[in-house]
Amino acid sequence: MNKKYLTVKEDDLKKFILDNFKEDALLEISYNRVFIPGKIICIDEDASITLQLKGQLLNQRVDININEVKEELVEITHTFDEESIVITVID
Repeated sequence: MNKKYLTVKEDDLKKFILDNFKEDALLEISYNRVFIPGKIICIDEDASITLQLKGQLLNQRVDININEVKEELVEITHTFDEESIVITVID
C-alpha cells in the first residue's frame, strides 16, 4: 500500500477534501481527544462528511463538519484503492 504524507493549511483543507476525498473510502479522523474511523458515505459542498462508523459495537452513521473541528485536528488519514494520504493540518 502506498502511503503519502501531506501538510495542509486550515484555510485550504475544505478545498483539498472536496477535490481529493472519495465516497466509500476509509477515513480516520483524529481531533482533540477523539478518534473516528469509518467509511465515507457522502461529502457535502461545505465539507461535511457522513461516515459509517467501524467497530465491533458501533455500526452507526455520524456527520462531521470539518470546518467546525479543523482547529482541533491532529491528523486525517484517507485510504482508497491501496493508497493512503495522511494529512496534518496547520494554521
